[in-house]
Formats: sequence, structure tokens, C-alpha cells
Amino acid sequence: MRYPDSEAFYKQVGDKIRQLRKEKEWSQTELGYQSELDKSVIQRIERGAGNSTLKTLLKVANALDVQFYELFLF
Repeated sequence: MRYPDSEAFYKQVGDKIRQLRKEKEWSQTELGYQSELDKSVIQRIERGAGNSTLKTLLKVANALDVQFYELFLF
């Protein structure tokens, strides 16, 4: 699948992270705590706002106990 712009891609990644977080029944605050990130970072990622670093996404994947590539399985 091709993306006409990066915003669509970021939105899908954010939606996937939200889905995985909700499967664990975690709040954004809890995911932030587990990933050692501020809640505002989690909010921004889930909204698909901006470009998250690989380091940040690795922290999120580790906190959610999923393989990194699973964040991109839509």
C-alpha cells in the first residue's frame, strides 16, 4: 500500500498503538509509565500528529510487549 502523504501513515500507526493499548486495558498514562514516556507523547502518537522517532516507537513496542513490526500491521 502506498501513502499519498505521511499523515495517513502516522494516523494508522497511532490507531494500531491505541488498539494494542486498549487490549491491555491501559490508559494513556499507564502506557506512558510503562514506556518511560510522557502521557503527552502517547497522546501525540495516537493522534498521528508529528513524526515519532524509532527510539520512541521501540519503547512503546517494548511496553506493549509486541514485536516492533507489529506496530505497522494494519
